[in-house]
Amino acid sequence: MERSSRIKIYAMTFLAALALAMPAFADEFDIFDEQKLLEIKPAILQKMGVRLTKVKYGDSTKSIKLPGIVNTDETSTFTVNTKFGGWIERLYLDYTGKTVGKGAKIAEIYSPEMVAAQEEYLSFLRHANGFKTQQDSYGGVFADDAKQLAAGARARLKYWDMSEAQIRELERTGKTRRTVSVYSPSNGYVLAKNVSAGMMVQPGMALFTLASTDRMWVIADVYEEDMKFIRQGATAKFTLSSQPNVAFDIKADYIYPEVSPNTRTLKVRFPVVNRGNKLKPAMYGDITLNVKSGKILKVEEDAVIDDGKRKIVFVSKGEGKFEPREIVTGVKADGFYEIRRGLKANDVVARGANFLLDSEAQLKGINPVKVQ
Repeated sequence: MERSSRIKIYAMTFLAALALAMPAFADEFDIFDEQKLLEIKPAILQKMGVRLTKVKYGDSTKSIKLPGIVNTDETSTFTVNTKFGGWIERLYLDYTGKTVGKGAKIAEIYSPEMVAAQEEYLSFLRHANGFKTQQDSYGGVFADDAKQLAAGARARLKYWDMSEAQIRELERTGKTRRTVSVYSPSNGYVLAKNVSAGMMVQPGMALFTLASTDRMWVIADVYEEDMKFIRQGATAKFTLSSQPNVAFDIKADYIYPEVSPNTRTLKVRFPVVNRGNKLKPAMYGDITLNVKSGKILKVEEDAVIDDGKRKIVFVSKGEGKFEPREIVTGVKADGFYEIRRGLKANDVVARGANFLLDSEAQLKGINPVKVQ
């Protein structure tokens, strides 16, 4: 066989084999085809309720949940004492933990000093009133002196914490009281009781230590990874474990300077107004803070379709054309998704009726672009 004939036979055999193999390679070359776009007329998009939005950078909000324990407000504790000596004849606060209202009587004390001071005031008061009837100049001079002496005796009673109501009662009746009543200066409960009925007390001696229940402290334990987000003045919500439907608005007013060596947490203090006296010391609850954690690339929540396996957006290519595209998201907060991969700033995507676009794309066999 001549050489030229053999070449022709080889060429024909190669072409035949290539023709048979081409269908097998056709699918492999499909990846180089241009991505199919979903095309919908603008009037139909408007009827569907589809809107466009830009992917952009914005502040990220991080929600932090912390354990909190209710504590007594240390600045609201106070000591009840007297500025005079005497003997306790009756005690109304007779055990630790008992609650007391502001202005409530807590003890009756017999004090010879107070009895003498009352008698002195009444004596000067009678002299001052007696000089009022004298019309001569000497009577006027003595009346002024008596008034000053009476005013000084009255002030002494005030300095010894005799109430205005008690002094007025003394003036009205003209009779000294054998015992002086001691009243609570604030709402609270007894932290420490240092006296019993019949005891002798000295000036300045602590009879009781009381803590106010009007305001409390909630102490939070902040873990090390969250410490960078906590700032003085940060606002939060506090809910009790026993009453999850009741929330208290709180604000951090102090960050303690030391980390606990045992728990590796930092304590933060949140004062709280004790509405309805619901909060009791040692109660547990949850503190929820929403703090800014920096700038992130984000898009509105209703621009993202989440089918449980992947997240898809429809990227606008203009003139009613959309490219379905898979994306990778981060946290979701405040109506936005954080974009990790698949979109860049200023990309325009559809929002509002994406499920209709998704249904149309599936009917037309248009698959989402895989995330890069």
